[in-house]
Amino acid sequence: MSHARTRSRPHRRGRSGPRRLPGLPGLRGLPRSLWAVAALMVCAGFVLEQVALAPSGGSSTVSARPGVVTAVSTDTAAARGATPADTAAATGGPAGAAGPPPPAVPTPGGVRGRVPAPAGAPAGGATSAPAAPAGGATPALGGAFAGNPFAGATLFVDPNGDAAAAVRALRASDPAGAATLARLAEHPHADWITDPDPAAARARVSARVGASRAVGALPVLVAYAIPQRDCGGGQSAGGVGGAAAYRAWIAAFAAGLGGRATVILEPDALAQIDCLAPAAAAARYAMLGDAVDQLTAAGAQVYIDAGNATWHPAADMAARLRQAGVARARGFALNVSNFDETADETAYGDAIVAALGGGAHFVVDTSRNGRGPAPDNAWCNPSGRGLGPAPTGATGDPRADAFLWIKVPGESDGACNGGPPAGQWWLDYALGLASRAT
Repeated sequence: MSHARTRSRPHRRGRSGPRRLPGLPGLRGLPRSLWAVAALMVCAGFVLEQVALAPSGGSSTVSARPGVVTAVSTDTAAARGATPADTAAATGGPAGAAGPPPPAVPTPGGVRGRVPAPAGAPAGGATSAPAAPAGGATPALGGAFAGNPFAGATLFVDPNGDAAAAVRALRASDPAGAATLARLAEHPHADWITDPDPAAARARVSARVGASRAVGALPVLVAYAIPQRDCGGGQSAGGVGGAAAYRAWIAAFAAGLGGRATVILEPDALAQIDCLAPAAAAARYAMLGDAVDQLTAAGAQVYIDAGNATWHPAADMAARLRQAGVARARGFALNVSNFDETADETAYGDAIVAALGGGAHFVVDTSRNGRGPAPDNAWCNPSGRGLGPAPTGATGDPRADAFLWIKVPGESDGACNGGPPAGQWWLDYALGLASRAT
């Protein structure tokens, strides 16, 4: 398994009290007709002064900073070979200045990706998220969830991630490649928290949550540090040192949330639990249950990873999910970092929900399943794969909350099939995925 603006308040012009007409000294001895003329002249001068004080356009507010223009969506930018950085550079505003959040880039089904300006660039104009479809409501950021957290949600598109940086780098030398890679870079994906140091993990969580909420987006994070992580695969082996260390790590993770978020909990932890001795397996179940409780208390909707349709029978996985505390979570996640067809995973998810007795919901990772699994190499950097359906809350299944890009497409599965170590960016593979997108 691999992964790897504040808005300034507008200043409102105003007055502390009623404005008085200036006095008319030296006019006491004038005839009454001249008094009338003098009064008219003073009134005219007062009106002209008020026009000069008013902001242009008739508004009573003053812009917090100059040079802000509405940003171009990545769909439009990709079509003309532009990037978010190019759009930001065209604003003429001062680097790093505060301003309103940039617009959301629509994706199918009501889940939207919001692209902030790259680091040091001015922000664009804000757009509102679409209304939540029937069957779920998403509250204000920082509040508690009610229903499907992805209904009408906005997800974060990292303008400074590897894919976006590669698009910018390719524009001069390979415009066609840049346009192809933009198909990947324009969509939101989850952020993996893997550092075993609790302080570093909390800082990473806080940074991503802050960046997401600054543009009105829902953070989607992956917690991936359980002891003996990837014990059945080895490419992403690691994790913290033991149960006590893991509880401290999860506590730090939860402390970084500061409110509403979505967390995919420990890919492969249940699917690979057979590689542990019975005592270690029991400890893992307890750790996962504690993580569900801590993260939920901090404001997260938690989806416990449940492998994929080709790994364990639905009844078996349902039993594992029960022991891990799925009844206290939103549900479970499927196909993380894998390539199985969306329809197969949705059917598997429905079977697990039925085995659980109903009530649970699930999400499916569609980041790389556009061409389905490779028959000769199911999981580690298989060739010929393509990007799958874009993130969406319109799954057509009331039990499936969303199709997400949980795996970061373009990051290696491990040092296999010509790839770099797990979690490292691999441009050639990313270009292949994007070129075969469905």
